[in-house]
Amino acid sequence: MLGNILKQAIACYNTHMDIRIIVAAHKEAPMPTDDMYLPVFAGSSLADSIPEGYQADNEGENISFLNPMYCELTALYWGWKNIPGVTSESSYLGMVHYRRWFGCKRKGAFGKADIIRYIGKKKVMVPRARNYYIETLKTHYCHTHGSSTLDECENVIRELYPEYLESFNKALSRSYGYMFNMMIMRGDLLDQYLSWLFKLLYELTLRIDNTGMNDYDRRYPGRIAELLLNVWIEYMRSTGVIKHHDVGTLPWYCTTGDNRKEKAKALLKAKYKGEKYHNSF
Repeated sequence: MLGNILKQAIACYNTHMDIRIIVAAHKEAPMPTDDMYLPVFAGSSLADSIPEGYQADNEGENISFLNPMYCELTALYWGWKNIPGVTSESSYLGMVHYRRWFGCKRKGAFGKADIIRYIGKKKVMVPRARNYYIETLKTHYCHTHGSSTLDECENVIRELYPEYLESFNKALSRSYGYMFNMMIMRGDLLDQYLSWLFKLLYELTLRIDNTGMNDYDRRYPGRIAELLLNVWIEYMRSTGVIKHHDVGTLPWYCTTGDNRKEKAKALLKAKYKGEKYHNSF
């Protein structure tokens, strides 16, 4: 009897949670019909037109013009600053990509009913970790993109957030990590994370001279942010703000395929031949 009452209470609690997931996109793509998802056109301020049904990321408080550097983060920033009530404990906000989804390829993207199963049990949800096997997160970044931007990021942390330095080194010494800037977080935690992240990235971009960088290399803030999510989670765990069991990993898939052979070849060339990445996979 008590078990049934508890289940009903949890179900009632879950149905009153506000869950929104931003779908960062820079072109039209098939979208789930679940109203939990909000397609946001990243870099709207630089686009000639916005597809019907997409929220522009250059309305309200925004950093849309930084999209060539911040990538999908301009869509996440828009949601953080403009969706009402999104930073409360009764809200969850997340982000996926138009081609990368939480779920599985056979059944498709998770719906709200799938995510609700985790609400109340997990405060932070991230994609299942990607394992680089022969590289740590730090060496992988340095071999594929060069070390200068990540080294400067470490300097920024040392100066602005010295308490995070141990977590930075610990997280980046692992051979696996939560990638793609994909996550779903309880609103109050997301507010803490994004306040920290965007202050750090802003300071980093002030220090990096991108003169002469090509369009791909200029996207370093978006790529470093992927690593910083791991740093933030490590720090939050180490300080007890979130427990180990508060973080859940979700299955994910890519609609265009994972290109594992191509990625493996590029990884080996970067590590052993010094050939840096020149495009996304």
